[in-house]
Amino acid sequence: MLRTEIGVSATSSRARPSRFDVVCAGEASWDFMTAGFRPGGGAINAAVSLARGGMRVGLAAVVGDDHLGRGLLARLEAVGVDVGGVALAPLGPGILVVEPAGEGRRVLRHRPESEPAAEVPSVWAASVLLISGLSPALAYTAELCRAARAARRAGTIVVVDVNARRHAWAGHDARTVRALVGEADVVRYSGADLAGLGVGAEVLCTAARRGAVIVATDGAGPARATGPFGELVSVPRRVLPVKRPGAGDAFTAAICGELARAGDVGNDRADLWDRALRRGHAAAEARLLSRPA
Repeated sequence: MLRTEIGVSATSSRARPSRFDVVCAGEASWDFMTAGFRPGGGAINAAVSLARGGMRVGLAAVVGDDHLGRGLLARLEAVGVDVGGVALAPLGPGILVVEPAGEGRRVLRHRPESEPAAEVPSVWAASVLLISGLSPALAYTAELCRAARAARRAGTIVVVDVNARRHAWAGHDARTVRALVGEADVVRYSGADLAGLGVGAEVLCTAARRGAVIVATDGAGPARATGPFGELVSVPRRVLPVKRPGAGDAFTAAICGELARAGDVGNDRADLWDRALRRGHAAAEARLLSRPA
């Protein structure tokens, strides 16, 4: 299995030389549910799903240097996620946004546009780098572009999960996503992501690198993967009448796990992508059937 250095500089003194199956980078938040609160955000949900599946996972993100941020780190460490790439920062008052999230609410704090995303530690190596969540903040996007570019140069598979939130993108030019999408070997988006960005699928598809695999989902509907292998359509085994935060992230995590096991993006392997989509559906279904943590 291929593992190569993927970072540009360490974000935390906690980071040690490590080899992972997948490194997840992106947003961090809390989901406040009826049964309590749990770690949330695309990168965190994917990291937790992968760690519970037995994969070696590292997380790069920025969280508040307060009791909630430190509590978040403790919860992640408890399930086996390496948090050496998580930076604690005084985030200030920021903008607090509360949105519906299935059986509860998701609380997100949006940081100033001048504050960059966490850097992926240079001492980390992995088969796959997952970047989850696109932001209109230019410094945030620039940092993730640097990490993605370094990863590709080293031979790491770069997966970008759009995960765009409507309230974050309101009033912003969604064409800024092209830079990060253009660094990906795999781009995954949903119908909700397109609605959040206010663009059509062609904006993402035309920004993608030649030979990249594009994965499109739409809630409980079929998933489509398009690449040099052609187009594959995968229908979920069953449609469940429930909604729960993290189901889409579990889908993406399963794809990353499959790519890490293969050590290959498989852009000419229909068999690999057929299996990846089926495992993505199974992971999303398991998330929907699970009890809120």
